[in-house]
Amino acid sequence: MKKRLCLLALPLALLLLLAGCKVSGNPLPEGMEEETVLEQGREVVAMLNGGEWQEVYSLLRADAQETSGPESIQSYMEERLDKAGAYKLETEAMATGQKIKDTGEEYGTAVFYCKHEKKNLMYRVAYSTDMELMGIQVTVR
Repeated sequence: MKKRLCLLALPLALLLLLAGCKVSGNPLPEGMEEETVLEQGREVVAMLNGGEWQEVYSLLRADAQETSGPESIQSYMEERLDKAGAYKLETEAMATGQKIKDTGEEYGTAVFYCKHEKKNLMYRVAYSTDMELMGIQVTVR
């Protein structure tokens, strides 16, 4: 199981910079539209809660697919959903711009605060400026 989580670690590494803090709401990179980032992010959240691991994997851009797999996404999500329970509703959403320190690559992140049966989850869904899925991070709150 640890091996599977390690496979998902690299596409999520860029999101770890955000871990443990509320997103400050930096502007999205030039050319990215907030509604598009949020709409596509919501689709990924729905897929994650619907057990559509292969579909989420197929949306990842090539470099993220190399370090992940449908099984690692499943393992990652099942661990969080076991703690939080079934999805109920989205309570808050925002899109924010970020930059990877090492490469300078800009990207947009859709952030969703969602109620589940037992606990709340925060979903972060990162997209390149070409709207390719870069990674996901889900935190139990």
